[in-house]
Amino acid sequence: MRILKYLKTLTFDILNKKEFITMRQVICIILLSLSLGLSAQNTPKWNLQQCINYALEHNVSIQQNELQGEILDNTTKQAKLSRIPSLNGSGSHAYNIGRTIDPFTNTFNNATIQNNSFSISTGVLLYGGSQINNTIKQNTINKAANAENAHVLRNQIALSVASTYLQIVQAEENLQVANSQKQITQAQLNRTTKLVASGSANMSAELSIKAQLANDEVNVINAQNAVQIGYNALINLLQYPLDQPLEIEHINITMLPVMLPDKVADIYEMALSNLPEIKQAKLQILQSKVGEKIAGAGLQPTLSAFGNVNTVYSQSGKEILPTNRVEAFEIGVVENTLEPVIALRPVQLINDKPFGSQLTDNLGQQAGLSLSVPIFNGYRSRTAVQNARVNSKISELNLVNTKNQLRSDVTTAYTNQKVAKSRYEAALLSEDAQRINFEFAQKRFNAGGSNNVDLLTAKNQWGQAQIQLINAKYELVFRALIIDFYKGKELKL
Repeated sequence: MRILKYLKTLTFDILNKKEFITMRQVICIILLSLSLGLSAQNTPKWNLQQCINYALEHNVSIQQNELQGEILDNTTKQAKLSRIPSLNGSGSHAYNIGRTIDPFTNTFNNATIQNNSFSISTGVLLYGGSQINNTIKQNTINKAANAENAHVLRNQIALSVASTYLQIVQAEENLQVANSQKQITQAQLNRTTKLVASGSANMSAELSIKAQLANDEVNVINAQNAVQIGYNALINLLQYPLDQPLEIEHINITMLPVMLPDKVADIYEMALSNLPEIKQAKLQILQSKVGEKIAGAGLQPTLSAFGNVNTVYSQSGKEILPTNRVEAFEIGVVENTLEPVIALRPVQLINDKPFGSQLTDNLGQQAGLSLSVPIFNGYRSRTAVQNARVNSKISELNLVNTKNQLRSDVTTAYTNQKVAKSRYEAALLSEDAQRINFEFAQKRFNAGGSNNVDLLTAKNQWGQAQIQLINAKYELVFRALIIDFYKGKELKL
């Protein structure tokens, strides 16, 4: 659309300057106009809410805040799972080489022995100064504070988008004024050229108007540049692709905001209850208070229950197999006859004890309670408690500072709206007066009652008054948006 406006201006200049153009150039202009027209029709225009929604969806800071929220969710889940008992298993495989103690026979052995050990242990904290409960509570508060921080970011982005949006609309209206002033000067130049040709005016008048036309062309270029700069800022703010067209809706603001009967104190009270910065600061105080309790848990004893099941296996493990076989052996002789005395004893068969049997036979269990009482740890726990109390005071002062800053912002915004209202009313009167003055100067010039200098001066003053009126109008609109924002209203034009 901006290219179409430029093409229209270019064609107007060619026709007014009566430059010779070929039929081929005419066909190129027509084809270019048609292609750009179809492209402009296929490009949807964005309103303010669409721009805000797109910026919120693609903003990196908001995405980072959401990921931080996921971390806080995981931390809260982990804190809740700390209430249930822990369960851990372990196993080992080793070779005892040289003179070592056989873990199965508990005797010294010089052979290389392979052994294994396995264990399962569990434990649960029965009392720890409510540290787990307070940690869960603190993580929940952190999650709520992170959500309020997301609201802060969204508000900041929405205000930035609204401000940039209005800057583009204001720049486009300034461009319209610049083009209008250029067309007026061009019409004056055409008339003066005819007067010079007929001898009714001198060459200096024509040269003066040509200089003014060149100045108007510079103003048009500057206005076009301001529009493009505004779009560049909006594209960067939205993180919009550079290779895709973007055009906002042209809004026609006819109903300007008026000063509401609200007092600045009432607006401040509304802001205190609506803005997430205040809620976030209050949550930070709660977080610090819970942090004091967590730090205080380090000064209290802890009571835990534990249990353990373990077993071992050794390559040197042996077992005696049952058998009915017996063997005879000499236990002495008869004193008189010296005949041997024979006795019977069972024959023992010793075999390597199987892996499974060793694990079953060597199974051991352990259960008990563990009490830990802090006596002295270099004052680390007491220092942690003192620091937690200081953090609570810092959080309380941060809330006071946030309220003071909000009070300053609200009073400044209220004053700025009043000033913008007065400036707009003055600019409205000035534009009307300068328009009437230009119309009168134009009639005098056409009647020969004044020179071209007076006419150009009146025209320039009227153009400046138009731009001042546009700037004052959109400043008033933006200042009203700020007040509505502090009241908790949705940003809309």
